[in-house]
Amino acid sequence: MKITDYAVQRRLSTSAIVTALIVLGLYGLWRLPADFLPDITYPMVKVHIWWRGATPEDIDKNIADPIERQMATVDDLDYLESSSIEGMYTLLVNFKYGVDVNAAYQDVLAAMARVARQLPSDIDPPVVIKADPSQLPVLQLTVASDKWDLVKLRTWVEEWLQDQLVAVPGVAGTEIVGGLKREIRVHLDPEALEKHGLTLQAVLKRLREENVEQFGGRVTIGPKEIISRTVGEYKSLDDIRNILLTRSGEAKLYLRDVAEVVDASEEVRVITRLNGNPCVKLSVLKQATANTVEVAKAVTRRIREIEPVLPEGISLGIVENQADYVESALNGVRNSAVEAAVLLIFIIYLFLGSWRQVLVMVLALPITLVINFGLMKIAGFSLNIFSLGGLVIAIGVLLSNSIVVIENITRHRREQPDRSTDSVAVSATSEVGPAVVAATLSFLALFIPFLLVPGLVSLLFRELILVIAGIVVISLVVAISVTPMLTVTFLGRRPLGQRKPTLFERFFDRVTRVYGWVLKIVLKGRWVAVPIFVLALVAAVYLIDRLGSEFLPQMDDGRIMVKVKLPTGASLAETDRILRQIEQAIGKDELIESLFTLVGGKVWGLYTYEIANEGEVDIQLVPRSKRNISTKQYIERLRPIVAKVPVPGGNAMVMQMKLKGIRKIGEADIEVKIKGPDIATLYELARQTAATMNELAHFTNVYVSMDMTKPEYQVKIDRVRAAELGVSVNDIASTVKSLITGAVATRYREGDEYYNIRVIIPESKITSKQDVENLPLNCAQGGYIRLKDVANVVSALGPVEIVREDQVKEVIVRGDAAGVSVGEALTELRETMAKKEIPVGYELSYGGQAQMMADMMQTVLLVLVFAAFFSFIILAVQFNSLKLPVLILGSVPFCLAGLVFAMFATGLPLGATVVIGVLVIVAAVVNDGVLLLTFAIELQAEKQLSPFDAVLNAAKLRLRPIVMTTISTLVGFFPLALAIEEGGDMLQPMAAGAIGGLAMESLVSLFFIPCIYVILTKSRKTGLKEG
Repeated sequence: MKITDYAVQRRLSTSAIVTALIVLGLYGLWRLPADFLPDITYPMVKVHIWWRGATPEDIDKNIADPIERQMATVDDLDYLESSSIEGMYTLLVNFKYGVDVNAAYQDVLAAMARVARQLPSDIDPPVVIKADPSQLPVLQLTVASDKWDLVKLRTWVEEWLQDQLVAVPGVAGTEIVGGLKREIRVHLDPEALEKHGLTLQAVLKRLREENVEQFGGRVTIGPKEIISRTVGEYKSLDDIRNILLTRSGEAKLYLRDVAEVVDASEEVRVITRLNGNPCVKLSVLKQATANTVEVAKAVTRRIREIEPVLPEGISLGIVENQADYVESALNGVRNSAVEAAVLLIFIIYLFLGSWRQVLVMVLALPITLVINFGLMKIAGFSLNIFSLGGLVIAIGVLLSNSIVVIENITRHRREQPDRSTDSVAVSATSEVGPAVVAATLSFLALFIPFLLVPGLVSLLFRELILVIAGIVVISLVVAISVTPMLTVTFLGRRPLGQRKPTLFERFFDRVTRVYGWVLKIVLKGRWVAVPIFVLALVAAVYLIDRLGSEFLPQMDDGRIMVKVKLPTGASLAETDRILRQIEQAIGKDELIESLFTLVGGKVWGLYTYEIANEGEVDIQLVPRSKRNISTKQYIERLRPIVAKVPVPGGNAMVMQMKLKGIRKIGEADIEVKIKGPDIATLYELARQTAATMNELAHFTNVYVSMDMTKPEYQVKIDRVRAAELGVSVNDIASTVKSLITGAVATRYREGDEYYNIRVIIPESKITSKQDVENLPLNCAQGGYIRLKDVANVVSALGPVEIVREDQVKEVIVRGDAAGVSVGEALTELRETMAKKEIPVGYELSYGGQAQMMADMMQTVLLVLVFAAFFSFIILAVQFNSLKLPVLILGSVPFCLAGLVFAMFATGLPLGATVVIGVLVIVAAVVNDGVLLLTFAIELQAEKQLSPFDAVLNAAKLRLRPIVMTTISTLVGFFPLALAIEEGGDMLQPMAAGAIGGLAMESLVSLFFIPCIYVILTKSRKTGLKEG
């Protein structure tokens, strides 16, 4: 090959080029950002709308209906998902994979603009964001104080601490949860209002009128221009108290006469604690283009800098630091790579038997990797668990080409000791060059589909695949240029002369002779050998249904959640009481690093929802290296402890937190979606389904998303009576809302901060249905009436949450798999639900991880079909034959039988990562098949051998490189399969399956393919003329 001849003859030039590439690669490695996951942009846009005090039914009718009708017209829409809970509407606009998320975002904004006039006037401005996993908090810290109350503490966090952290480069913003948000409250006395004939609207109007600061204009005095400004803002609470409401002669009525003005806080809806102590949680969000680790470290440094100037009594705690999490995972995968490299070098030394040849491989390995880091930088990749996983996988593959080349050079030198090393290196490389190029192209063809097939799996593994592809391409160039050059450099240009074989070489020579003897027997008994392989394939097909399945493996990251759901209507205080009992039951455990409690809320993405009857305890265990128990085992130990805490009418569920940054569909392993027109019927069907799931042996944490038992007071207006008294329905509704929820009249300024001034009847005065009925209303004729004079206040039940998909109402029954994989639990549920009758007009489907698995299977099948097709095309071009490509690719299912056996033996479920192992197995059988059959065809053509003798001789000669490449590939998987290091859990099933498949692939390549080759070509006497 010309490139080989150039590299060998002009070693200085080759070395200079390689050195330049190494420098560029090292620079790329230095500048590569580190993150846990690759940069993934999902084709999804989120819409959040807050409407304080609105019921789910109000939101469903007034917000969800108009928005979703308009949103359904957007181009390239996949499906819509929405949730309406008290005070909040959330819409997930899911687009088809492959759609530009920026264009989708603009389409959603345009749709929101078209529907804006149809929305209620008192909603908060809609928040529209692109779904970006990188926006998740990089650092979550807590602020506590033993000297300040929670109002002062939260105010300090908002006004000072937040500003300090937002100024850190790379920080996009923060989210503050917990504590008490300052608010100026005007507590009205309804009896005083009625006595003085004042209306609520009059009080609100006077509060607004007396709080004005406004530009008046400019006054020119000679050469000067002076601005005129009216300064009339409230300077103190006394200014508010002394507002004159009405005047009759000398009699004056002030606000203080009909209300109490207090410096208080908003109603407590969320409570936060760290290790049992009240606190305020501050989550730091990074900019989309910033690096997680760098931002987290910069924020941590800033915290250390400001600690000396913190007020006395303030203490900062860390709930979660993504930098620690990312670095521990990446260090684990990096260590696996180092371990694989060391094992690989040892294996190469055994086979090559010369430290000079090993030195060639030792140099080829880092050269390939370092140059690849440069490509990663150019491609905009990061060092993450998937790209490093691809590097670990590729370590075994990247030296395969160099191994084949250097092994052939070694064989030629041994057979022709009198030739110069230069000529031997060039001729030996040229001999295997076409096979190496064909095998490399076939390998790359297997991974091309990941760039063509859309889907979540393709998004997740794109960097991993491209890293492997980049390394393989670089390894091909290195194998046919740098490896021969280094071989000549270290072995010298002089002839070899006679060399005494090493102990391992003598051992492997005996192995080769034994293999030749066994293969000869197998080839003669090929009609017995082939059925044995077929039986193994049948056994694998039988076992595959007994393997578990999942989307992605759970990480042993020590992140556990105890989720509490009380009956709808439970107060915040009751939820807090239950969670305190759970905290006490867990107690102080040396395995627990931190214990964070959130009462009255649920975290979803960037926001914390206010839900009084829900709460959670987030447990972070100590790092994996400091505990002898896995996260899964700790959960099993914790469940009976939590189960002892009584939760009247509710559930306390112990589960592992979902992996952050990866798009999750739903909130549980398995979700049963029941769709239909009537909410009551949906709820009844959901209740029955939940009962069925609870009866099954392998389900836990089962609950229904909708609860129809939320107690509410419904004000049913007598329109005739109201009209007679001159009160409209709108007047009644707005007055009731203002008196109970409060109405923000204006804002109070203190320094640079503004605080709401809320006019409200104190919560302590509205504690019963009678208090609601006695709310005062102002009528047109003057004077006051009671709410009960124009309306009936009745107790009723309403939904907690209304969920819709593609504008159709649905109720979701959620549950997690217990003791088995998600796939096994889903199969069990499907079989049971198939026996149930569903009313006409209602349908049932499966979501959660089950839906992700269904999408995964579709993507994986497309990837495998395309991979097989591209490999077939390349092999057909290589051999100019259809028979041999069919022979090689037809042996793939027999190799995959080994993967099934390994997964069954280890008890690991099949998941998305296993498809990478499948492709590596296919690549190995293609590579070995090409090496074997190419040489067999040459022997037939050149030496006029029969197919039997040709394949027998070719197999013995190619045994050494086939075994070397297989073992080197296996070595790359062993550290990941053992999952000794942190971060290896994600790729463990793939590694275990690949080891089993590669072991079976060796048997297939060394015995099955020769048998099939002889069977298919037995009628030929002088070789394959068409080849």
